[in-house]
Amino acid sequence: MKSRITPDEPFPEKLERLRDEEVEVLNSKVHREIDHEYATDGQVDAETASRKDELADELDERDAGPRLSLVPAQDDGADDDASAPSSASTVASTVASTVASAGSRSDDESSSGHAGSARGRSWSDTERR
Repeated sequence: MKSRITPDEPFPEKLERLRDEEVEVLNSKVHREIDHEYATDGQVDAETASRKDELADELDERDAGPRLSLVPAQDDGADDDASAPSSASTVASTVASTVASAGSRSDDESSSGHAGSARGRSWSDTERR
């Protein structure tokens, strides 16, 4: 097993395609190479330093987790099913039903949030009944 990756060895072009474990192993190998270069040459090769920076950026992105997207993800091979509701229509119908149910509450419910409570009375007065 080789625990270092020298500047002359091939390095993946797209780190995002690698599994987490593969990126972590590669990061370890680059750091061991940095230690070796310091010990033997007294400085770090520019290629090794660049690889370390790339790996640090990739690991930071993975640690941050998925990013908020304002546009729903599109499935590349999705069937265009006209009967399936879009996310916008689903949100609109949810909002409409919430507004409709809020409008159907009695005045007593909407004023205090509690069914059967009279206006102008405190919660404790209502509980004493």
